[in-house]
Amino acid sequence: MSKSAWRFSVALLVPVVLGLALLAPGREASEQARRQLDEDWWKRAEPFLRRVLNVPRSVELAVKDIQSAGTPEYRIVILEVRQGEQTQPFLFYASADGTKIVVNQMYDLAQDPFAGNREKIRLEDAPSLGPADAPVTVVEYSDYTCPFCQRYFLTLEKPLVKNYGERVRFVYKHFPLVGLRAWSEDAAVAAACAFRQGNDAFWALHEQLFVHVERLKEKGALAELASKVPLKRKEFSTCLEGRKSLPDVQRDAMEALNLGVQGTPTFFINGRPLHGLPSRERFFEILDEELALTTAANNESPSPQKPNR
Repeated sequence: MSKSAWRFSVALLVPVVLGLALLAPGREASEQARRQLDEDWWKRAEPFLRRVLNVPRSVELAVKDIQSAGTPEYRIVILEVRQGEQTQPFLFYASADGTKIVVNQMYDLAQDPFAGNREKIRLEDAPSLGPADAPVTVVEYSDYTCPFCQRYFLTLEKPLVKNYGERVRFVYKHFPLVGLRAWSEDAAVAAACAFRQGNDAFWALHEQLFVHVERLKEKGALAELASKVPLKRKEFSTCLEGRKSLPDVQRDAMEALNLGVQGTPTFFINGRPLHGLPSRERFFEILDEELALTTAANNESPSPQKPNR
């Protein structure tokens, strides 16, 4: 495991460590806390913590100590984070009864931590691949001029659809970073114009835009690329020249901001945020985790009763 991979794995943990270290009022261990936050509690808390922080399976988490937080309602849980030969501490708050944890925000262990994200994401009337009732939905907020978004398209988008088939739905959302590249909005408008002619029209132009990303700031390039895909030319030209689909792009961008998106690509996998482009292995590892959770939840749901005959 490279040092850069190690830094990436624990990068999200560092601000929490520093913040809680400053807030911790004492170092004495609490025997009462140890009794309540026991091994069974950690078996429930660890997978929850891994999901909200996107901690890979290759990173080991072990409880090293539980201390008083200076208030009877909360404790400080001290973990040892290990990857290979490298270790560092990680601290977070847990309620004394073991029902809640605080890691940048408060979470209830009995609640889905990503339900709120899913409620903010509009899935209807958006470009998508895969069945609407797939157990996992991957939503990408992307920019056609972003090199990491292009890398995702070239290396992961088609394998995602091919490898997971009916189990995954992929939804594309616009988040052009106009402050970095002014022409990014024009490319998004062109793609949104194509979507107004149908889902297939969108994905055909989507491919052209990413394959020829170096041309997107050229005058007339968008119209030329659109001529290579099956579109109603006049209708597309009217939409592009009049920027009629700009409200569609702005709607996606506002949605992204409401979700706290700051850069591209950003993914939400059943609402679980993934910022930036991870490795192929890590991306599919998270997909598999969410698929397993969804399958387990569906299996636990009571089956409908058969009517009496």
